[in-house]
Amino acid sequence: MTDTTYRPEQLTLRIKHQQFIEALRAHGVPEAQLPVTAPMCGELLISYAFDLPDHFVMATPPLLAAAGIEPDTRKALAVANFKGRFSAQLVKTGIHEGLIAVRTGQDMEAVLLVFDGFWQGHVRPEIAGDLIVCVPRRDVLLIADTAVPGALQALRAESARAFHAVADNHALSLQQMQWTADGWALFNDTVEGAK
Repeated sequence: MTDTTYRPEQLTLRIKHQQFIEALRAHGVPEAQLPVTAPMCGELLISYAFDLPDHFVMATPPLLAAAGIEPDTRKALAVANFKGRFSAQLVKTGIHEGLIAVRTGQDMEAVLLVFDGFWQGHVRPEIAGDLIVCVPRRDVLLIADTAVPGALQALRAESARAFHAVADNHALSLQQMQWTADGWALFNDTVEGAK
């Protein structure tokens, strides 16, 4: 394998489940070689990767240090690198009124969770009730508008369908999250019979 130099402008974001790190540890990956992550919300993590022309390389502490990326600047750098790479649209799913999907066209929908401005400026004005989301897969981001009766139930059902639809490494989580003034928080709906 040839020696590759990673550059700051290649740093990008990924959303991972905490089991991602647990699985690497279980396979004997040393702590110093684990990808760098930070808590996102609940069981989700923000992770970092270097975006190469034909693949991604997860960012480990040694790779970040070699690229000259300091821990306190990596998130802002990755967010800045991501901006302008794609556009996001809110799309009515047709499954239920009040259930909306976010589409980027690049299988990167989950990453939008990190962009506070998108939620505050673009999504929040479109939602009459509370803004509840689920990211069952890296390319599926669903929003329920709680002002619409049945939207939360539709969110749960469609999220479960997407989560279990394909057996691969891109499934994320069935947890529901609520957008608040402080960012994401776990949403625990106590509807009878909900899992």
